[in-house]
Amino acid sequence: MAAIGGCEPFYILPTGLYFSGAMDFSELQALLRRHKNVVVFAALVSLVAGLDLLLNPPVEGAIDILSLPFLAAAAFLLAVVLWPTELKAPSGPPADTLAHRFFSKVTLSFRLVPYFPVAGIVIIAIDAAYNAFLSPSPVLQIHDTVTILFGVTLIAYPFVPQRFDRERDFVMLFFLVLVLILVVPLVLVRLYKGDFDQGVNAYSSAALAPELQGVLSLLGISNKSVPPDPSFLGAPGIQFLTQRGDWITVVITTSCSGIYSFSIFASAFTAFILTEFRKTDWRVWTLLVLGFVASYIANLLRMTVIVATGYFSITSPDDVGLMLVAHSNVGWLIFLGWISLFWVLMYRFLFPRKERPATAKSKKMSRCTICGEPLSPTIAGTMCECGRMYHASCLQDEGQCPACHTPVSRPDSESKALT
Repeated sequence: MAAIGGCEPFYILPTGLYFSGAMDFSELQALLRRHKNVVVFAALVSLVAGLDLLLNPPVEGAIDILSLPFLAAAAFLLAVVLWPTELKAPSGPPADTLAHRFFSKVTLSFRLVPYFPVAGIVIIAIDAAYNAFLSPSPVLQIHDTVTILFGVTLIAYPFVPQRFDRERDFVMLFFLVLVLILVVPLVLVRLYKGDFDQGVNAYSSAALAPELQGVLSLLGISNKSVPPDPSFLGAPGIQFLTQRGDWITVVITTSCSGIYSFSIFASAFTAFILTEFRKTDWRVWTLLVLGFVASYIANLLRMTVIVATGYFSITSPDDVGLMLVAHSNVGWLIFLGWISLFWVLMYRFLFPRKERPATAKSKKMSRCTICGEPLSPTIAGTMCECGRMYHASCLQDEGQCPACHTPVSRPDSESKALT
């Protein structure tokens, strides 16, 4: 950074370009890292919202482009906050998390990991062959997208550096659970029935359509069940009577049942718990049950809002415009609302609250002289020869001790690790 006279500071980037402003990327990164929990929470909410829009696209195809800003924002925030300041592999062993122990068992102490790329290529090839020779609709659908992403994750897994072991395990577990929920049951049903275009509508038939009829009856909306429609692969349907006296049929297909939102939640929560905890307790299982209940209620609320919109807005059997708008947008809005509340509760009950700087107790805490944040055994720290203590990453970025100006040449040997 350099300043000329009274001119505004300018910044020389590695590419040779110049950026003028009050804050460069390192300062932005430091600012976001000081509020890491809030930033990670915002990134997870944005990631879940983007995946829900991508895997459960609305009727109007142009609207699913809204997933791109959510996914881009999540990727940017996670990259800024989680990217290490020094690209050096950790000296200690990998974290002893539930995910690490799980992968150690299923891969025979990681001896099978080198074969993951072969398995990924085989999975992608099988999906491509299925679409080319067996599927009545050879275009890539949601289940194909999930399968291909899982295959790509298997291919990349052995090549991810150890310093990203938790992030690598999180992505692997996320797509593994997603495949177990969305793809494996569908494959088993199709093999059992010998119909390669068979859908999975058991969830809609048993756990959504009857309950939706009950809720509508409580709201005073007359309704009745209709036989499964063969044109929708046997999906259940109901008819409701609008205010004008017209009967409107609603078919609850697999994609409309909310199973995709449920799958994203289950995959993200399972991956998060396994990669962040060494053991589970009653709080984890309580939140898991509450999350499943909230996911089910959100799906039921979504269908109720769609039918209620049609009940009040339809003026003729062909007037379903507002109902289609509700069908396209209400689902992800409700999903974003309840998943945000869930993650807030999760962070509140699963993680201890940090002590606030304003309290007398916090004043006695050892703090990094550079950034002012508390020193913790969970964050690598160092002590200079002059006795002042710093975060290891902060001192490395500074290059020298701000107090005695001792250069940082070999931080691992010249400074003492805090315990």
